[in-house]
Amino acid sequence: MKVTTILPAALIASTLFASAALCLQPIVFAGPTHLGDVSNVDDDRSNAYADGTRAIQEGRWPDAESIFGKIASQHGDRSDAALYWKAYAQNKEGQQARALETCADLGHSYSKSRWISECDALRIEIRGASGHPEQLQSTPDDDLKLLALQAIMQQDEARAMPAIQQILNGNGSEKLKERALFVLANSNTPEAQNAIGQIARGQSNPQLQIKAIRMYAAIKGKKSIDTLADVYQHSSDEGVKRAILQSYLVTGSPGKLVEAARGEQNPVLVKSAVQSLGAMGATSDLATLYRETKSAETKSAIIGALVAAGPKGAEVLSSIATSEQDPELRRKAIRNLGVSGGASAAPALVSTYQSSADMGSKKAALDGLFISGDAHDLIVLAKAEKDPALKQAIVSKLSVMHNKEATEYMMEILNK
Repeated sequence: MKVTTILPAALIASTLFASAALCLQPIVFAGPTHLGDVSNVDDDRSNAYADGTRAIQEGRWPDAESIFGKIASQHGDRSDAALYWKAYAQNKEGQQARALETCADLGHSYSKSRWISECDALRIEIRGASGHPEQLQSTPDDDLKLLALQAIMQQDEARAMPAIQQILNGNGSEKLKERALFVLANSNTPEAQNAIGQIARGQSNPQLQIKAIRMYAAIKGKKSIDTLADVYQHSSDEGVKRAILQSYLVTGSPGKLVEAARGEQNPVLVKSAVQSLGAMGATSDLATLYRETKSAETKSAIIGALVAAGPKGAEVLSSIATSEQDPELRRKAIRNLGVSGGASAAPALVSTYQSSADMGSKKAALDGLFISGDAHDLIVLAKAEKDPALKQAIVSKLSVMHNKEATEYMMEILNK
């Protein structure tokens, strides 16, 4: 007989809205895991409970209803649990009305039982499936509100909108508001799109604006770009603008990031736009921005962002390392070349070391070779170097590289 997995109602609620990338799924209540501990217990009622447990796991609903009904009638320690499982089995048999009556009996007879919340979730499922979803006002628990909201959305999105607005504008928990926002962002109705747009613009519930921006971008992708661009243009809030720049990374919109980097006066936001371009691997855009800008701060941010672009970024860094006149920027580009280029950056770094006239650029090239783990070229440079200070700097790096070739060179120095 196939054994079905029994999941807790709270877990169902917590996972319904776990990722903004997932579409809403039909509500499926499977029941809780705590069927009861029947190990090392010999009394008849515990044995009967174990029999009922097996009937539930094996999908023998009439047997389960009968067994748990008898346990409930004995008014023992597990009678409240038995009433829940009796209702659960009745629902599985298609006897929804009787299941609701059994849950009502549980509430009346055991008003403080922990199984009441499980029956509440079962009730929400039954009523949602019947086309009469639970009203959120009558559901105090957040997890149950989410189940009820999901049921309403499946039956009639128009009816769900006022409930969502009530949650977003009410005094509920942040968790509940975020998940209601997720439901809203997933809807394609004009009312829902208008509502999420208003929240993203800060016109309705400014506290949720940044979360709405991120969620809207994650769910709608490129369809969110026009709205996000409009919000960015009219906002003066740095946090809101930064959230939009990060959302452009999610939507794959390098053009908007370039546009922001060119027109933005706030250096923090320029840096955020540049970093997102680096994360996207938009090296040609970064190279263009580097040539266009006169800001040393922006250039430094671009040099940093090129590391995230990997080998593609190394090509641009190599060009900057050979053409940049500002010594600090040139040194940073040289060092970062070793980070992003790895072994492939070795020829450029060696050439930079040999052709550079200033000590800073030479040391930056050594840093790059060290970072890339290139002991071989460091040894070649050390053997050819006439400047004692530079030679000592190279040997110092080789001494901590734990590389066979470097170790042999250390022994060669010792044996001289």
